[in-house]
Amino acid sequence: MDEKALANGSSALSSLTVFGFPAAGGSAAHFTRWRRWLPAGVTVEPVELPGHGTRRQEPAIDEWPRLVATTCDMLRDRVSGPYALAGHSFGALLAYEVAATLPRTGPGPALLIAAGRNGPAAGLAHRPLHALDDDRLIESLRRLGGTPADVLAEPALMRLALPVLRTDLRLAETYARPPRPALTCPITAVVGRHDRMADAAGALAWQQETVDRFDLTVVDGGHFILDHPQVIAAVTARTTELLRPASRSGAGTTSG
Repeated sequence: MDEKALANGSSALSSLTVFGFPAAGGSAAHFTRWRRWLPAGVTVEPVELPGHGTRRQEPAIDEWPRLVATTCDMLRDRVSGPYALAGHSFGALLAYEVAATLPRTGPGPALLIAAGRNGPAAGLAHRPLHALDDDRLIESLRRLGGTPADVLAEPALMRLALPVLRTDLRLAETYARPPRPALTCPITAVVGRHDRMADAAGALAWQQETVDRFDLTVVDGGHFILDHPQVIAAVTARTTELLRPASRSGAGTTSG
C-alpha cells in the first residue's frame, strides 16, 4: 500500500479488509452484518477474542499488554493487504491499541473506526461498573443500556457472561492512554446521542489521536449503533473513499 499516495488522495486501494473488535463481553460476529452493505472490494473479518463468542471456552485475557500482543499476533497472520480496524466500546480501545502497535513490525491500518467509546485520553462518561456485585452490575448495565436487551432478558445467560464482561469492563474502565505519537491513519468516530456509556464531547477526543483526517458522526441512538443507518452511511463513505479517493478535507462533524 502506498500510504503517501493514499494520504494525498491520488491513489485508490484495490481492496480493503475491515477487522472488527467487539464490545465488552460480546462477540465480534455482529460485524458480519456489515458485509451486507459495505462496498464491493471490502471484506469484513470479525476478530473473536479469547473468552468471547466462538472462543468462550478459552480464558479471557485480563491484562492490556498481553491482550494487545495476542491480538496483534492473530492479525499478523491474517493481514495480506490494506486493512482497517473497527471497534465498538471496549473494542474501540483495543482497535486503537492495535493500530498503534502493528505498524512497529508491518504496515499500519488505512482507517480506524471507533464506535460508542470516548477517546483514549478522555474520561469515562459513567461511573466504573466492574467492581460492583453481580446484581448491581446487571442493574447498572440495564439502566445504562450497556448490554443487549436479549441477553439481559435471559438471567442464566447473563450470569454466564458476567465473568468475561467484568474482565473487559475492568480493562476499559481502568485504561490509561500511554504516551505516544498520534496515529498516521484517519479516524472515523461514531456515537449515539443517547448513549450513557459514551458522549459526543468524549468521542470528539478521538480527533487528537490522528494527524490525518478525523470525522465524528452523532446519531439518534443509544450504545448499540453499529447497524444505525447513519453509522452505515458514515462507514460506507469512508471505505468508499479509500477504494475511490475523492477530494479529502480536514476534520468534520455530522449529527443526525
